[in-house]
Amino acid sequence: MTWYIPFAVTFIVIFLAELGDKTQLITISLSSKHPHIPVFLGVFVGIGVITIIGVILGTIIFEFIPIFYVKILSGLIFVLFGIWTFLIIKKKEKEGKIKEKESAKEKNVFTIAFLMTTLAEFGDKTQFAVIALTAQYKAPVFVYIGALLAFALIIGIGVFLGKKISEKVTSKWIDFGSALLFFIIGIIFILEAFL
Repeated sequence: MTWYIPFAVTFIVIFLAELGDKTQLITISLSSKHPHIPVFLGVFVGIGVITIIGVILGTIIFEFIPIFYVKILSGLIFVLFGIWTFLIIKKKEKEGKIKEKESAKEKNVFTIAFLMTTLAEFGDKTQFAVIALTAQYKAPVFVYIGALLAFALIIGIGVFLGKKISEKVTSKWIDFGSALLFFIIGIIFILEAFL
């Protein structure tokens, strides 16, 4: 089998699966209020780690850690991110310090983007797709490269959309939308664990 078949199939499957999915929404949300390069890099490195886990260790991990617990933990963390963001909005309103852009010094944007992406994608359909495609084609390098390039394109689109949103919407509404998005993603994870 030639290298480009697993590469192309993986690229198409991952791109279509992630278009408008949690990772892209997280990227849009974060890049609408933070510097774009650390957001892109944080999300991309998070995706890279999750994808390599899917390619190399995915099937072994799920033998030791049931996906139920992974989804519950991830869901709770996202709910806490949502609540935390709501509390920050309230604090800013009380102090009268609503800013149009948060500085990168206030938070480690890379770390936040990395952690949120890793939690969102662990046990997600695209991780299972990478595991399945690796098993089917027995070409882990080309599956990995195809998946990473698809994710890079999705992340780039998300950063672009986040930048455009930040030009049109005030910081307060971006924060509110982000908090709501994190809370909803957390609830979805928790519900998925029970379904």
